[in-house]
Amino acid sequence: MSRYDPDRSSITASSATSKSDMAQSNDGLHRMNRLTVDDVSPAEDDDDYSDTTSNYSTISEDTLPLIREYGHTYHGSGQLLTPNDASEAHRLTVQHELYQLCLNGNLADSKLPLDQYTPEDPMEILDVGAGTGIWACDMAKRYPQTNILGIDLSSALLPEDVPPNVTFEIADATETWPNRTYDFIHMRSLAGGGVRDWNALLAEAYDHLNPGGQIEIAEIRPHFFDADPEHVDSESGEKGEVGAACREYEKIFEEMCIKLGIDCDPIPRVPEILNTLGADLIRVRVDWLPIQNWGSDPVTQQKRKALAEMVECGR
Repeated sequence: MSRYDPDRSSITASSATSKSDMAQSNDGLHRMNRLTVDDVSPAEDDDDYSDTTSNYSTISEDTLPLIREYGHTYHGSGQLLTPNDASEAHRLTVQHELYQLCLNGNLADSKLPLDQYTPEDPMEILDVGAGTGIWACDMAKRYPQTNILGIDLSSALLPEDVPPNVTFEIADATETWPNRTYDFIHMRSLAGGGVRDWNALLAEAYDHLNPGGQIEIAEIRPHFFDADPEHVDSESGEKGEVGAACREYEKIFEEMCIKLGIDCDPIPRVPEILNTLGADLIRVRVDWLPIQNWGSDPVTQQKRKALAEMVECGR
């Protein structure tokens, strides 16, 4: 994700609305009290709710010794490509800020009907791959009429001090999901999370939407584009001359992911997958990220600086 002028990387989001006749479920989920402050959820009033059992399977690998390589620590399962140390926490914070720059200060690109919900009857949101929990916590603070569950394979970066309408669960989203449905499912930057089967993951997400619910998937694509986004389509720009180092990076990264069985660039296939599942109103949005000094627009410059800082965090 480095740039030789005038090349760009891109950030892409896809959103989709569910089918209208999906069955709903009132099943609750186990709350990790260590990560919860005054957790309040309608599920806690259910007779079947248990504070000691989880519908998501607990990830035993989270207790494995950390992997220490390249000056970083990694999740003990070896499944995650990104570290789980302080440098990664900082990178995720900067990445969150970068996404907000692309979304004009918003926390999601989807048009959510938040005015239809109240704290007593909240919008149910699932944040897949919660990371540091920054998105879930910011969303919960901004919209108290939401009830947010964040799940992640690793607990290392999850916060302990969280808003009352946020809970976190240690879970593997690539396993079978429990019988609970959501109004909005947020999936951001999961390509580094070792996802092997995007078809299966998106099918699980789609099957767990309430009627009219929405899914949003966002990724920073691992490609460089010699393109002016106002005049050249991304397909043409992707084949442009961007410098040997950039193309070598792409080649090595792609070969590594193939060996690991990971799809490092799922976004081009996401609309087709969602369409096959029966989703309505599928929409794709692309934002361009300059890596060298380009443009005088303050927001463009902020994007460039944020992306450069993210790269430095990964050293």
